[in-house]
Amino acid sequence: MSFLIGLLMMTGVARAVDSAKCPDIVERRDGTQIQQIWSSSTESCFFSIHPLDGYVDLTYRDYMLGNDGLFMVFNSFGPGDESKTTAAREFFMFPRASEAYSYKWDDNARELEVTHVTGDKFVFDTKKARLKSVTRANVKVADYIEPNNRGGVEVSNFQGLLVDSGFRVGNSPTSNSNGSSLIKDAAGKSCTVKNYELFKYTSDGDVIFKFDDKALSAFLQKRCSQLKFP
Repeated sequence: MSFLIGLLMMTGVARAVDSAKCPDIVERRDGTQIQQIWSSSTESCFFSIHPLDGYVDLTYRDYMLGNDGLFMVFNSFGPGDESKTTAAREFFMFPRASEAYSYKWDDNARELEVTHVTGDKFVFDTKKARLKSVTRANVKVADYIEPNNRGGVEVSNFQGLLVDSGFRVGNSPTSNSNGSSLIKDAAGKSCTVKNYELFKYTSDGDVIFKFDDKALSAFLQKRCSQLKFP
């Protein structure tokens, strides 16, 4: 996935290519917008959650899910050069239980619940599109949006397999093929691998996760034998 696609989705200006697997969805409720978009270059479906007041001063945090297991935290630190004023933290969650997302609004509670392809439910406060909880994990969300807190969202004790590809200003962390990703299993055991071991890099700038769940399990058995794939 290119960071440009992420930027377009998060600001709500991209339009999806028609796909039976990933129909175009744009909905706004309370202070939150959701959008589903199909990327034909990577044959991937993305789902974003964005605060509607983000345009006011361009200081905001929003989120994107990918059907490869992606959970991206996107930060905008205000107007200016995007290489200095935007950043992302990327996680990937496994195993993947389906190819599609589902969601439901709860107007009384002012909440949005999005079910990821992993089956995990992400609950957001719709007043500000703030992440409140994720099933099978503990999440800590910082009050402030600043470069020094690595995106402002930490995920721990995930009861599956979690890939933490880190934080980067001006681009997605996985766009650096020589960067590293930390893989953790449910028992807390970890293994660090190079991004090029997990991702394929295209001449168009797309970054594509290499493995389905079966192939990922086989890779881990050889490369990170101490980890247990769920």
